[in-house]
Formats: sequence, structure tokens, C-alpha cells
Amino acid sequence: MKIKVNYDFTQQELVGGTDVFEIADGAKLGELLQIIDARIIKAGKNKGIDTAYKTTLINDRLNGCVVFINGSAPENMLEQSLHDGDNIEFVYGFCGG
Repeated sequence: MKIKVNYDFTQQELVGGTDVFEIADGAKLGELLQIIDARIIKAGKNKGIDTAYKTTLINDRLNGCVVFINGSAPENMLEQSLHDGDNIEFVYGFCGG
């Protein structure tokens, strides 16, 4: 399935504004965030940019303030099942990132 990801300003210098990821049916948000973090960390190494406050997870917990799925922030975020065509948006600005 295809999931669109809109990055926050804190990540855009590394990975751009948006991405589309193809992931397995039944994947959960936490799984997608691990894939995204690997991309962010690799880009940071290639560009010489510290990614400590730019990844989506830290110690298996959200590093950012808000993650929206189709405009809403689910309760059990990392266990939220994703569906084809979902739109993910990261918003760090609510607490300064």
C-alpha cells in the first residue's frame, strides 16, 4: 500500500517536503516511523547534520509532538494500523521540536 508522508520543517532539510512509501498491508504507524527514521539518519550522515531532534522516534517513543493520520491524531499512535492512501503529517512546532 502507498502512504504519503508530509515532513515538518525540522526534517525538510534532510528529506524534502514529502515522500510516498510503499509498505506491506496491515503495517502499523510505528513500523513506518522506523523506516522513515532510517532515511532521516542516512541523510543526516550524508549531509553532516545531527539528527537527534529530527527523527520521529527516540527509544521507541515519539520524538515529535504530533503525528496526524488523515488530519487526526490517533490515541494509540504507534499501534495505529495504516491503510492504502493514508496521509501522514508531522508537526513539531507545537512544542518547539
